[in-house]
Amino acid sequence: MRINKRQIVLLSSIFVIIEITFSILIQITSGDINTILSFSTIVLACIFPLLFMNRNRNYIYTQIGLVCTVCADLFLVVIEPMYQIPAMCFFSITQICYFLRIYFNQSSNKQKLIHLLIRIIMIVLVLIITVIVLKDKTDFLSIISMFYYTNLIMNIIFASIQYKKSLLFPIGLLLFACCDLLIGLDVLDSLYLEIKEGTFLSFLCNPGFNLAWVFYVPSQMFIALSMVKLNK
Repeated sequence: MRINKRQIVLLSSIFVIIEITFSILIQITSGDINTILSFSTIVLACIFPLLFMNRNRNYIYTQIGLVCTVCADLFLVVIEPMYQIPAMCFFSITQICYFLRIYFNQSSNKQKLIHLLIRIIMIVLVLIITVIVLKDKTDFLSIISMFYYTNLIMNIIFASIQYKKSLLFPIGLLLFACCDLLIGLDVLDSLYLEIKEGTFLSFLCNPGFNLAWVFYVPSQMFIALSMVKLNK
């Protein structure tokens, strides 16, 4: 079914309104209702681009990334107790998919080679630093988390360079990183490092409301909306 421009605007507007509404409700609810609302925003962001399904390589990579994000949140948001390792594995696949979208959008083989070398060097460097800092506290969760986050940062940088192809995509990735930074600080505080109370970092870990989801919902919304232009 072909969708005309007016229908695209209408469907996108409805999608945005629902996501914003759910995002507000997440901040004022708790328990099972909060879980349902939270997970629903991620599922909706995954389902919405299916309206514009096509064989475009960029679309396929991004859609797989959104599906993996849903799988990751299934382990973090829905299942109790949460399973962080499989969640981080799915999140890592998500960033690899986004990397492939960015990589194949580059115009020359030289750019692709430079991108690949920079990414590999940064991943190796960050993992080495992680082992040095955490020492005997280093575990698979810390390694896969830093692998994931390094790829996310690399994706933000290279997607920003390609902003003319899609501005919403790097914005979504940046918000994604802000959310994960907050969650990462909380994990560091509870498992690896002790963050002193009364500091700004302590506030970020315990702001009194769900700050991470303030960034997370729009991040997935913008990534999903970035698919609309690919089908334009």
